[in-house]
Amino acid sequence: MLLNYIKIAWRNLVRKRAFTLLNTLGLSVGVAAALLLFLVVRYELSFDTFHTHYDRIYRVARHDIYPNGNESFTPGSALPVAAALKTDILQFEKVVPVYGTLDPQVTVLGSDSKATNSNSKFIERNEGLLVEPDFFNLFDFHWILGRPDVLSRPNVVVLSKTYAEKYFNDYQQAIGKYIRINNQTTMQVVGVLEDAPKPTDFPTNLVISYASKRARPDLFGFGDFNNWGSTSSNDQIFVLMPEKFSVASANVLLDKFANKHYENRKSNDRKTHFLSPLADMHYDDRLSNFTSKTVPKQRIQNIAVVGILILLMACINFINIYSALATRRAKEVGVRKVLGSQKWQLVFQFLIETFLVVLASVSLGVMLAYWALPLIEQVFDIPTDPSLYFTPAIGLYLIGLLLVLTLLSGAYPSLILSSFSPLEVFRKSLSKGWMRGVSLRQGLIVFQFATALVLIISTVINLRQMNYVSRLNLGFEKEGVFTLNMDTEYRTRYNTFRNELLRLPEVKAVSFSSDHPSSENNWRSSFAFTNLSKEEDFEISMKYADGDYFTTYGMKFLAGGPYAVNDTINKLVVNETLLKKLNIKNPESVIGKKLRVGGSEPTSIVGVVKDFHTQSAKEAINPMLITIADKFYWDGGIKIQSKNLPQTVDRIKSVYEKTFPEVAFNGKFYDESINNYYKAERQMGLLYQVFAGLTIFIACLGLFGLAAFTAEARTKEIGVRKVLGASVVSIVSLLSKDFLKLVVVAILIASPIAWYLMQSWLQDFQYRIGIEWWVFALAGLLAIVIALLTVSFQSIKAALVNPVKSLRSE
Repeated sequence: MLLNYIKIAWRNLVRKRAFTLLNTLGLSVGVAAALLLFLVVRYELSFDTFHTHYDRIYRVARHDIYPNGNESFTPGSALPVAAALKTDILQFEKVVPVYGTLDPQVTVLGSDSKATNSNSKFIERNEGLLVEPDFFNLFDFHWILGRPDVLSRPNVVVLSKTYAEKYFNDYQQAIGKYIRINNQTTMQVVGVLEDAPKPTDFPTNLVISYASKRARPDLFGFGDFNNWGSTSSNDQIFVLMPEKFSVASANVLLDKFANKHYENRKSNDRKTHFLSPLADMHYDDRLSNFTSKTVPKQRIQNIAVVGILILLMACINFINIYSALATRRAKEVGVRKVLGSQKWQLVFQFLIETFLVVLASVSLGVMLAYWALPLIEQVFDIPTDPSLYFTPAIGLYLIGLLLVLTLLSGAYPSLILSSFSPLEVFRKSLSKGWMRGVSLRQGLIVFQFATALVLIISTVINLRQMNYVSRLNLGFEKEGVFTLNMDTEYRTRYNTFRNELLRLPEVKAVSFSSDHPSSENNWRSSFAFTNLSKEEDFEISMKYADGDYFTTYGMKFLAGGPYAVNDTINKLVVNETLLKKLNIKNPESVIGKKLRVGGSEPTSIVGVVKDFHTQSAKEAINPMLITIADKFYWDGGIKIQSKNLPQTVDRIKSVYEKTFPEVAFNGKFYDESINNYYKAERQMGLLYQVFAGLTIFIACLGLFGLAAFTAEARTKEIGVRKVLGASVVSIVSLLSKDFLKLVVVAILIASPIAWYLMQSWLQDFQYRIGIEWWVFALAGLLAIVIALLTVSFQSIKAALVNPVKSLRSE
């Protein structure tokens, strides 16, 4: 019986092979796109879910509220907090401090702990955690060699299997060997971990004992273990909550804890701690994580919505074409019913046909998705290893998708076909009534084009905003500046390095600083200016730089000027935003005035620099001061004027390696760093571009099929019109206008939706474009042209057929 159903279904599909091919192609493209997006969503939602106590692990975060109403969040805690929590809040089952990431230079020494140099140097970005042995009782990272208690000693390190093989070729030979961290501390390898289960926000390729930080806190971050006033976002604390202890109760205890330890300390803000679940660590963009990559859940939801919409559009094509073909099978249904077929048998027959098409589409879609998997890395910056995605769980998803798509795509056409009355079938043509009025099919065409238009408009606005921020006047020069990581251990050689570089004719200026003018670093402090004994009600951002910093980055002064390059006496340069916040209108009036930062001595202001963007275009310009402190000069900036940049970089590298043979060369042009600010936005823009194209492609496939069916259904009408003198243009207009009306309706629906979505997105930017009317007009015109071209192909083909042949056809 089932075999008979399959045979009949196969014959029907082959008979209408052109429409079957359209359905299969449209659905397979939709399945491939949706599957890729599902894999991305599944990956992003699975960070650190493999830990046994995943739902009971929380991070202690801090919320600061300032007198002017401003607030800030940090995942960091002052170094004494962990010990105080263990004493004050006994309800926490475990309190585990973690420092990361160190971003170290690793020099491989091998068996000789006293080796002075090595050719094996590695810059390890987003690596280097410092943990206590208890870390491994809280998180499920598994040991191959060694055990957690070896981390109770200072100056020991545990490597992942991959890193042990990277440094020592064979991970089993790594135990007992030595590496040097940042040319400062020699570490002995005491264990090897399994490679971290992916995905995770804990980079465990290089794990150093927290005892090393206790022994030398100055080598691993800032502050000391008695200082409550200094906080780094790298110093984080994780706690294990009891099963029946609520987060709200814990936050009440943390409020009391903050009042106890902060209320008598000199500060102009109110500090309080709160628990942030491990489940939010990858998604909460208020708080950073150890990989420096947070993905807001709103972005993940947007990706999921795009995937669902594309899949729906592919299903809509199927429904549209299948339901349009229903009129051609009305007599078949009538005959079957007269011969005794039940409605459920007819529904089952048509669902079998749908199942065969969907099975072919899903199979082809999986192959397309596998082939397109490398695109994931470009669009979403995640690994493309197929083993991460094509797991047994995906098999269950595909089976479910096959069944859902069969029901979703086949249920409506099947019910329509099986509901035809034999009497009506043989008395009159159903096609006329089927083609008139506002049908579900017309509504679905409107939905398809409205979806495509929302993505097109979003793409145009995204591209315009990204173009705007790329051309934004930042207040400094980013082009032609080559940046280097510097090692402050060798800062006594900085002047030698500068002088050697300035001998190169291509090098115009060299400076050393804590960070570049615009960076993700945000050092802040309380300060006093108007009354040196009383702090202002807002904080000031800080950068440390030498006197050539302003020349290297082309900054402009409104008053005064920079301090000398080799000045050893503290002097300050402030920006104009600081003056605006202090209600000072004349920049010249502050030159020579004193400003006190935190608990330091008052320092003279020598210059007021014109505002420059200290962060991305999403952030307002902060009140800023720049001063001297060579112990924080981790970055070098080199202003280049050259027509042969690769050769100039090679010369800079040669000078660097000669001056700092102990340090691995690591540099790039500054504008690359600026571009990374908007990486997520550009990725979403690329996503919109790719899937706007896909939605238009899928919609046009469906429109093409419907236009072909309409032309075929009206063959005799076209023949009669041609005999009566109708031109090709009039016939094309006749067949096209109904479809174009639907596209116009889609434009009217999509425009306000796209405006609302993109207006909300633009609110994330302090500096943004306006949404102009021509964007909607352009997108609408594009949709009309695409629809007209798609429909016109079939319309012209039908209009050119010999009317004699048309009137003869049955």
